[in-house]
Amino acid sequence: MSRSQIACAFDAKTTTVTRVKSTSHGSFTMTMCRAIDGGLDDLGSPRGASLSKKLLGVLKEWRDEPVALSFSPAEILTLPAWFPADAAPADRDNLCKIEAGYFLDKADSWQWHDLALEPEALQPDGLDRRMLLFYPLAPARFIESELRKHRNVNWSGVHVEAVTRLSAATKEPLAVLELEEQYAAFSISRNGKIGYFRYWPVKDASEREYFAVTELTSAPLDGAPVKVTGPAASGKVLERISRETSRTIEPLELRPWVSEEKGANKGKSPTATIRAVSSAIMALNGATE
Repeated sequence: MSRSQIACAFDAKTTTVTRVKSTSHGSFTMTMCRAIDGGLDDLGSPRGASLSKKLLGVLKEWRDEPVALSFSPAEILTLPAWFPADAAPADRDNLCKIEAGYFLDKADSWQWHDLALEPEALQPDGLDRRMLLFYPLAPARFIESELRKHRNVNWSGVHVEAVTRLSAATKEPLAVLELEEQYAAFSISRNGKIGYFRYWPVKDASEREYFAVTELTSAPLDGAPVKVTGPAASGKVLERISRETSRTIEPLELRPWVSEEKGANKGKSPTATIRAVSSAIMALNGATE
């Protein structure tokens, strides 16, 4: 039986909406992708109501389908953490709140994404390795609240987890280098589970490329090709990084994870499209850890 899932990917200036359909054979097809002017910056301002109205207008054709929300703020704050291995979701949420209070000024202004990491070789017994990703609360809470008045929102969070979960479909290691204007990040996942994650805030292109070169020459890649995404990932940048590291570097693209119906893709950004699609696939798969 086929099922369909809507996903909305919000970055600072743009919202990308996609619809993904699954089949009984485990494959996925993108049937729609559209971009809307306005993103997280608008949701945190008086223009938020206008963007919410435009988004609901796009979604009205699929009134009964659930919606996943993927947030890509200009900057993320990260905090490694250790939680009891048997902690229930509600308990982990309380632990995240406690960690936020120690880590952040005005902790009530931030939302968190609790990212599970695979165990390390010398990890203490009885503990789970986590990475907490903090992002501004107000824009995310506003749009989720507005959509819940009309739709079933079945997943929300930072795009990082959804993108890395794509490795579950191919059964091969997935190494993703993200090059954003204000940060760079690198992750390695296998079977949908993240084993390696690094994040650096950056001030300029030289810092961004230094991070990329450092990670690609030291991370445990084991020969896996590096998939690159992000608005700062220009062809010239990728050429320099590849030359400095002697690594195979390729753009992160929709295939092999999803096919496209003819004329479906009207998104403006490959980065935003893959984030929206991966969030839809994660929600279709149940978004379980």
